Amino acid sequence: MATVDLATIGVTEANELLRRYGVEGEDVEVVNPDARHHIGVGLTAPIALRVRGSAGYFCAGLTDGPRVEVDGNVGWGLADNMLNGSVVVRGNAGAIAGVAIRGADVVVHGNLGSRAGQVMKAGTLCCGGSASFMAGYMMYGGRLVICGDSGEQVGQDMTGGTIYVGGKVVSLGTDAALAELEPGEEDDVLAFLGRYGVPFRGQLKKITNAGRNLRYSRTEPRVRAIPFHAAADRTDYWNAKVQEDIHVKAQIGRYRIRGYGATRPLPHLNDLAFRRDLGSVEPDPDVVSKVELATSLGGRFGATPIELSMPVMIAPMSYGALSKSTKIALAKASTLSDICDNSGEGGLIPEVREAARRVVVQCLGGRLGWSVNAMRQADGVEIYISQGAKPGLGGQLMAAKVTEEIARLRGIPAGIDLRSPSRHPDVLGADDLVIKVEEFREATGWQKPVSVKLGAGRVRDDIKIAYKDGFDYVCLDGLQGSTGAAGNEVLEYVGIPTLAGIMEGLDALEEIGATGMPVVLMGGIKDGIDTAKAIALGAHGVAVGTSAIIAGGCIACLQCAVGQCVVGIATQDPRFEGRYDVDAEAWHIHHYLEALRWQLASVVHAHGYRSVYELSRGDLVALTPEAAEITRLPYEPDHAERALAGAAGLAGVGAGHGLPRGEVTG
Repeated sequence: MATVDLATIGVTEANELLRRYGVEGEDVEVVNPDARHHIGVGLTAPIALRVRGSAGYFCAGLTDGPRVEVDGNVGWGLADNMLNGSVVVRGNAGAIAGVAIRGADVVVHGNLGSRAGQVMKAGTLCCGGSASFMAGYMMYGGRLVICGDSGEQVGQDMTGGTIYVGGKVVSLGTDAALAELEPGEEDDVLAFLGRYGVPFRGQLKKITNAGRNLRYSRTEPRVRAIPFHAAADRTDYWNAKVQEDIHVKAQIGRYRIRGYGATRPLPHLNDLAFRRDLGSVEPDPDVVSKVELATSLGGRFGATPIELSMPVMIAPMSYGALSKSTKIALAKASTLSDICDNSGEGGLIPEVREAARRVVVQCLGGRLGWSVNAMRQADGVEIYISQGAKPGLGGQLMAAKVTEEIARLRGIPAGIDLRSPSRHPDVLGADDLVIKVEEFREATGWQKPVSVKLGAGRVRDDIKIAYKDGFDYVCLDGLQGSTGAAGNEVLEYVGIPTLAGIMEGLDALEEIGATGMPVVLMGGIKDGIDTAKAIALGAHGVAVGTSAIIAGGCIACLQCAVGQCVVGIATQDPRFEGRYDVDAEAWHIHHYLEALRWQLASVVHAHGYRSVYELSRGDLVALTPEAAEITRLPYEPDHAERALAGAAGLAGVGAGHGLPRGEVTG
């Protein structure tokens, strides 16, 4: 057995040694741990690891296979997202022990802190003593065994799994209920306790989901065939959309859920224009070769940067919200255009990893489809805090789209109306977030960039936290961003417009002298003109979501939430998905991205610049008083007519000039 002494080396070096010993198949003991954070994080080998003392946060977190034993106590986040293997702690554990485990045995001989087993999906979390409040909070599956008292609100908002309590059930959480033990069930639990040497003399009580809140009581009817932006185009008070809204609420008795984004007229990049007259720009098939568009993201702390042929990425969209066919088409298009894809909330599926040259994997509060293996396969890791369409809220995936395959990938019960947590279980503030970012870096050997996605809400504070907490870059999503499902009022009235979001973010970074922090802007970016304006304002790049799926066949029929997308994009229904031609749509998305590239290059070249990053605020004017107030750009409405002519000219730039044809590869 090898020995690692934390009195002589740091945790990062120690974890590198543990991974090396894992490859060699040698067991390890860690001495002088001194309650250090991240001990054993990222270990993916079935070796024995003995910690001779106490450990801090995330001990054995993001692991797959090791057998860990801790002689003392541990801090919170024990065995975070552990896939397989076991952890035995002889003392007590802090909050959220066993958070998001997906198959491991986690045994604590002492007591557990609050929210033990939060969002766990499979495996067993066992407590030899008593638990604090909300044990089993939002658990999706697996088994939680508490030999002592349960604590208050045990099983709060659980949707699956089973909780056993040997002592007093202090109080049950929402939608948790006592149930009868099945024959042989108690014997199985007692055998588990015996296997790990946990003494028990009580009488087990069983707690399961009561089944009252797994699905909304009434599904929404199909909406009428009203154009998506009708509410933005018409001014009559009792217009068709207002009437439809009242009609549907009268039937379902709750807030409405829909996809896409805000329909209200809001200040946006359309309200800015380039000071220079671009109306005379002629289509030039070689313009891309005349300017520098290539960029990179993520090298701030020594990770391998994500190289992009232009400052554009595919925005996060999940497998679940979108069909697998659409996810593959987006991944293939990202490869053809030499940019970067994003897994979105639902996990990284093998077909996307195979098709995408570069892909970022996203981590949300529910840890759905999340694992150390996905992190290592990806080119970057992103912590989702919120998105522009629903800042401060978790995602929703209606039961019609939670198929058996989606459920297996995410680790949840099939057929439920999935409402993801609105916040991360292990991030209650900026100090926790620092430690979480470090855990991700430890799990990937500090080789993968770590970014954060922020919905534009209190941007001024959030982006300062993001900088100080050590992210490589920020993805900032404005109110004009879209989603697969959210409350209608949230889509329309929560958050701030994209234009206001980027200004608040850049102002905040300037206040703390952090102007080098890259910001990727998203939320209604539709073309290369918007991209050029965003970069001129100060963004490092953009991400496109809605425009990419429109390029790939979306007709904005607003059936995203209910899964009845007839073109096969926002659905899991095989009848509809079967209509989607992956290769053809991948080329359509690629063509759109190349048109965007040519527009961007043409704007840069028309200004006489060589690099896209020579664009600046001095090249822009505001066309409306609202945009002028938000951006502090000169208000020059006389540019409006010239701007329309310039946009019309640039819209055709690159069309038919050198677009590659042939088979999609990926």
